[in-house]
This record gives sequence, C-alpha cells and structure tokens, in this order.
Amino acid sequence: MSYRRVIPRDLFNEANLLKCLGRLSILLDEIIGHDAELTNDGGPFDIQQNPASGAISCINVDLVARGRQIWLSRPLNSREPWPLYADDENDETVAVFTDDGFFTPEFKQMIGL
Repeated sequence: MSYRRVIPRDLFNEANLLKCLGRLSILLDEIIGHDAELTNDGGPFDIQQNPASGAISCINVDLVARGRQIWLSRPLNSREPWPLYADDENDETVAVFTDDGFFTPEFKQMIGL
C-alpha cells in the first residue's frame, strides 16, 4: 500500500497527518471519561496510502476505544486545519476534530465520551 511521494506535496500531507495524530494523543491524555488508547508499535511511523480513496494513514498507530478498532485517515491534499477522520468496524466515518482542533460530537460518541 506504499506510494511514491512527491515533494513538496507529500511533505505537507504527511506532516499534517502527524500533527493531527499528535493533537489526538494530547486530547486523549487531557480528557477523562473514555477508554480510548492511541498506541504505536515502537517503530518509525509507517504512512501508507489507500489506493482506492487516496487518503493516507499511519498504519502502525492504532486507536482502540470501547474495545473496538478505529481507523484514522487524512484525505490527500485537504485544506482543512485538522483533517483527520475516524472509521469504525460499522463503516461509520466521522470527523475527529472541529476547525478549532477539538473533538467533534460524533467522535466523542465514537470513543464513549
């Protein structure tokens, strides 16, 4: 699922994905009342592209909430300030962040807040 990177486009896309994941980690640590956990396998961040949608994900960063795997992705070339989306096993897709960088109501519900 790897893809050929193009500079500068993919530098910005991947940097923004990592920024969003960092923000997610901070908010999960600051907010109580959920059991969501963001983990990494300890290796370098492995960013891959979904060939069907073009979205990119860090495939070795996992989010589990309420006992369910949640997949995180960022649309390619998005101009939104916090373009991170979450998909659960029911194929429900929700925006993780508002434009201000806080959790959307839909994402809060997905992680049990």
